[in-house]
Amino acid sequence: MNPREPTPPWAIVLVSVGALVAAWIIGREIGSVVILFALSTVLAMLLNPAVRQLRRLGLSRGLAVLVLVVIVLLLVVGLIAVLIDPIRSEVQVVQNNLPTYSTHANQRIDSIQRFFDSHGIKIKIRLQLHHAVVGVQHWADRAASNVLSYSLGVLSFLISLIVVVAATTYMLLDASRIVDFAERLGGPGAAGLLRRTERTLVQYIKAQVIISLIMGFSAGLAMYLLGVSGIFPPGETFAIIFGVWVFFAEFIPYVGPILGALPPLLLAFVTSPLALVSVAITFIVIQQLEGHVVVPNVMASAVGVHPLVVIFGLLIGEALAGVAGVLLAIPMVVIVKELITYAGDYFAGDTSEFDEVPEESDPP
Repeated sequence: MNPREPTPPWAIVLVSVGALVAAWIIGREIGSVVILFALSTVLAMLLNPAVRQLRRLGLSRGLAVLVLVVIVLLLVVGLIAVLIDPIRSEVQVVQNNLPTYSTHANQRIDSIQRFFDSHGIKIKIRLQLHHAVVGVQHWADRAASNVLSYSLGVLSFLISLIVVVAATTYMLLDASRIVDFAERLGGPGAAGLLRRTERTLVQYIKAQVIISLIMGFSAGLAMYLLGVSGIFPPGETFAIIFGVWVFFAEFIPYVGPILGALPPLLLAFVTSPLALVSVAITFIVIQQLEGHVVVPNVMASAVGVHPLVVIFGLLIGEALAGVAGVLLAIPMVVIVKELITYAGDYFAGDTSEFDEVPEESDPP
């Protein structure tokens, strides 16, 4: 068989976008099911290398999966237990100080309006920003006081968590059967497709977690130092919640750094002009370090997906499942990209690019 010509980048972009749009159309009908299945698939691919490592120690696949699932659950529960009390106390402080923050914000808005008026600048911001401040305050009050919705949300989360853990466990247990089924369905190169997709996902998640940890820790530490120095006093109080927020925001490409900086900037706005300028400069410096030092050295070309496809993936993920969809968008884009590449090779009659022996072959 003659190797096919390399697929043009524009064709990969076009087909990837089409596949994402198709996924969005399907997801509109069964969005929650799609998200849970997608999350289970991504987790299974990320955890399968760890299962292989445990198998090399002599454990059976079933025991290796059990040990790994227990370890992951303990780590998640431990992390939540460590963070929940500081975050809860900081949220309570925010709620208790909402009237003070609202008053300071209105004073700051009035000061800005007087500055515009005294310099002949015909911009009226007082009414619009006053309404925005009142809206934020009402939203925060409702979010903090709606115990019933919070309880139902926790129940729904627990049910979804049980479903995801069960589905991920079954996928890990049946990995060899999944590989056999993929080979029967897509040819001998399908096993290589699964392994390459798994490797790409692990590289991306590993790099993204390292970046998020660096940026979250840097932001939290910077806000704490600004608070200790007296420039931005709330920074000392809310350092942990700022750092955790930046950590999760960094998982969202392009807009994540902006979202991560918004809460500290809003709080600095109602604190003092010096605090606002200091926090803004701090986040600009952090983001410049991220863009020029951290990302080039850590991320490199871990994903290799066109930015246009990433943007469409983010939009589709947000439309399907909000924040959860956004966080899952890039892993799913990686999977779709590898599937499309393999499909092109398969129909061209040459899948040699994917011909590789799996690292693990389970006994019958």
